[in-house]
Amino acid sequence: MNRGIYPPLAGAITLERRLEVLSHNIGNVQTTGFKKDKPIFATILGHTSGPSIAGIDLFPLIDSLRPDRSQGVLSHTGETLDVALQGQGFLVAETPQGLRYYRGGKLQRNLDGNLVTHMGDPLLGKKGPIKLPLGQVVIDNAGNISVNNVKVDTLRLDQIPKGENVAKVGDLYWTVPKKPTRARETTVHQGMLEKSNVNPSLDMVELIKVTREYEQMQKAIQAMDEMASQAIQAGRVQG
Repeated sequence: MNRGIYPPLAGAITLERRLEVLSHNIGNVQTTGFKKDKPIFATILGHTSGPSIAGIDLFPLIDSLRPDRSQGVLSHTGETLDVALQGQGFLVAETPQGLRYYRGGKLQRNLDGNLVTHMGDPLLGKKGPIKLPLGQVVIDNAGNISVNNVKVDTLRLDQIPKGENVAKVGDLYWTVPKKPTRARETTVHQGMLEKSNVNPSLDMVELIKVTREYEQMQKAIQAMDEMASQAIQAGRVQG
C-alpha cells in the first residue's frame, strides 16, 4: 500500500470529527445554558510506546473535547422562576444519578412545592431541596429566595476548583467534582436566562473552512488511490 495515503487519511478522520463537534455546537445555539465544546488535539505518538510505523504515530487526532465555560449572553424573560447566573458558579441539582451541576436556569415548582430543574430534579439550597410555599417568589442577586417577603432558603452555588475538570452528562447537566467549592463572584438574575455561548457567525465560518479542508483531504486520498491503481496496472502490463 502507498504510504503517502496515510497523511491525508489521518487528516480526513480528524477533520470529520471536527465537523461533528462544530455541527453539534451550532445545533445548540438556541439551547439555554449550553456550553460549546472545543476539540483538544494530540498525536498518535502520545498514545503508543511501540516503534514508528510508516510515520503514522506522528499524525494528528482529537484527543478529547473540552467544554468552553465562558459566559453566555443574558436574556430577559420576565418569568419568576427563570434564573440566569453571571460568573463561574453552577446551580446544584439532586438527580437519581447523584448531584449534578446545572446552568439551564429554566426552573419550575412541582406539585409537591419543590423547586426543580426542567428535568424535574430538585434544586438544592443551603438547607437541602428547596420547597416553595404558594405566593410571590423573589430571588435576589445573592440567590436568597423569599416568598411573600419571608426568606425560604438560599440557592446553593458551587464552582469548579482550579485543576479539576467536570464532564457534561445528560441534558444540560454536568458532573460534580469530588471536592466542590462555594462559588464566589457569581450573581443571580431572576427573570432572565443565559443563552448558549455559541457564536453562530464565527462557528459557521469555521464549519465552512473545515468542510473545504475535508474535501481537499478526500481529493488527496482519491489521487493517491488512483496512483496506486495505475502503478499496479503498469506492473501487470510489464509482467
